[in-house]
Amino acid sequence: MAQTKSYKRGVGYGYHSETDMQQFSSFLSWWYNWAAQPDVAIRNTYQNFGVDFTPMAWNAQGITAVNTWVTSDENIKYILGFNEPNFKDQANMTPTQAVAAWENLQNIAANNGLELVAPAVNYCGSCVQENGTTYTNPFTYLDDFFEACTGCQIDYLALHWYGGGASMPGYIDDARKYGKKIWVTEFAAWDNSVTNAAAQYQYLAGTVNFLERDPDIYRYAWFIGRTSAGINTYPYIDLYADDGELTPLGELYHDIPVYDSMQRFTVPGRIEVEEYYRMKGLFSEITSDTDGFLNIGWTDAGDWADYKITVQNSGMHTLKARVSGTSSGTINFLVDNQQLATLNTPSTGGWQSWRTVNVQLNLEPGEHLLRMYVKKAGFNINWMELVEGEVSASEFKWLKASIFPNPVADRIIHVYLPTNEFGSIYRCSLTNELGQLVFADWVKATSTNLQINLNSLYPLPPGIYFLDVVGKTCRAREKLIIK
Repeated sequence: MAQTKSYKRGVGYGYHSETDMQQFSSFLSWWYNWAAQPDVAIRNTYQNFGVDFTPMAWNAQGITAVNTWVTSDENIKYILGFNEPNFKDQANMTPTQAVAAWENLQNIAANNGLELVAPAVNYCGSCVQENGTTYTNPFTYLDDFFEACTGCQIDYLALHWYGGGASMPGYIDDARKYGKKIWVTEFAAWDNSVTNAAAQYQYLAGTVNFLERDPDIYRYAWFIGRTSAGINTYPYIDLYADDGELTPLGELYHDIPVYDSMQRFTVPGRIEVEEYYRMKGLFSEITSDTDGFLNIGWTDAGDWADYKITVQNSGMHTLKARVSGTSSGTINFLVDNQQLATLNTPSTGGWQSWRTVNVQLNLEPGEHLLRMYVKKAGFNINWMELVEGEVSASEFKWLKASIFPNPVADRIIHVYLPTNEFGSIYRCSLTNELGQLVFADWVKATSTNLQINLNSLYPLPPGIYFLDVVGKTCRAREKLIIK
């Protein structure tokens, strides 16, 4: 988990207390509140907590207030431009109007040695119009803004995004054409992909890991700190609970590993695959495997991830890969652009049903770049482990479990395991038909029975789910129905 503070990680929120800022400053590096001044409760003390405040000129009328604040606060480094100007119900500024106002922001930045972040845009419904163009598409707006603002000071791009699933990378790819570092100043899943808190939890994990590691992302801010509806209400986006306390979602935001471009994995040793140096086309999610935090998925042919490694000794090494999937796949492993091995991944029966498979690589000592290249899709991968010498695969014994009653009606799952591991602790996880993790916990067996209590969860939609039960030497996977 995170050991150091990410310079990128922030929050969009306007009602911090001193206790909030003190508690959350261990992992937040910046915040903004859509205003020119910091939140009232911390306006004169925020500097004590090592968290940057970034003022915003919400629209042209906000520029004067920004000037007043930045000339009195020497801690300010950046100014955020206009808030969703292509939205009629937000800043409501055409590209021409935004460009006309930008000169005033430039003057403030020049006078105070500050950098400027472009107007923050998103796809919209009720949008501004100019010269026959309706600016539904944020990049059409930015195209016209940049064309009219030739020679303007624009140091960074700003984007908002509320699409769910693995949608963020494609949105960022569309923005790379401007050749500027990007601030994602609002993001959360706020669409039909979110039906419970677990879905938002999964979204945050994968999206933050992507933003943290993408070199074109300069900073990002989750939306929002607290809502008036609370943590148990759609869209389940609250990072903060009571004063100075984090929600489970906030704890996850704290825990996503911080990107370190200098990180090297020592061989022999384990590589957590989500902690890549560079990648193309992949995305991560919370894993329900027996260990590990995130796994990589969404594999397509041609995708890849790179890892900096330091090999201790020359000779044959075994690469053990923890994989899952509904069909067979193929991974090519390259070291310093030279292909050394090909690994065929098996169908394991599900996207969170895990097996360990091996392949041999002959490595030389020293610093190298290891590439995991997807030759054929069809798999998730949790971790890779490189050990010296040749070893055989170690497989779990698969058991046939019985679930009763099935369908499950009272939110208690009773599982019978035909095993002698009486009193053992089992990792129990539940995934839906899309392979999304909705529950995971450690459960102690009573005789040969397990009792899994789902009452602590938010209501699960009726449907088909898959239960994985994993012990020290055995595992089972069964389908169940929840009414």
